[in-house]
Amino acid sequence: MLNKRQSIVDTAARLFYAHGYHAIGIDRIIAEAGVAKMTMYKHFASKTDLISAVLKERDSRFQESLFSFVSAFHDPLEKLKAIFTWHDRWLNEPTFNGCMFISAAAEYSDPSDEIHHISRSHKQTIQDRITVILKEIAEEKLALRLGAQLIQILEGAIVTGLVFSDRNAAITAWRTATAVLKAEGLINTDAHAFL
Repeated sequence: MLNKRQSIVDTAARLFYAHGYHAIGIDRIIAEAGVAKMTMYKHFASKTDLISAVLKERDSRFQESLFSFVSAFHDPLEKLKAIFTWHDRWLNEPTFNGCMFISAAAEYSDPSDEIHHISRSHKQTIQDRITVILKEIAEEKLALRLGAQLIQILEGAIVTGLVFSDRNAAITAWRTATAVLKAEGLINTDAHAFL
């Protein structure tokens, strides 16, 4: 059986993902997790602490899943494609409801807010990983610029997938990324496009 702290985190993550952060109160989390209020506050001094814990765990699981998938590939272009392929699979999961980090950054929009900072850090890590891959095929300045472009394309796919219920958004995003890479002379054929 899960420990009580984990039960609180899992329940909060499910509710926040489905309804947002401000819409869900501590009392509902306590009720659905089946814990006492004292137990909640023993583990989390505030709702902010709970949201932070949820996002940090989500970040860890997300990165482990994504980069474990990407690590199976060796060619840099195949690694980049794998990032978009992983997102394509995520966008097509029946439970897909957008990105918890985009939602958190929107609800806690002050850049100095801890929750906003965690959300930004999550996205920065993904951009940095993309840039590291790009450095295998491009000089540093170009890799940094393309990393910023590709993360924007990828984030656009996540939002498009949710707002338009477009389950092909990641495929479209990879095609756009491929065009950007081609324009920089890093891809010469359509070999890396989705079939």
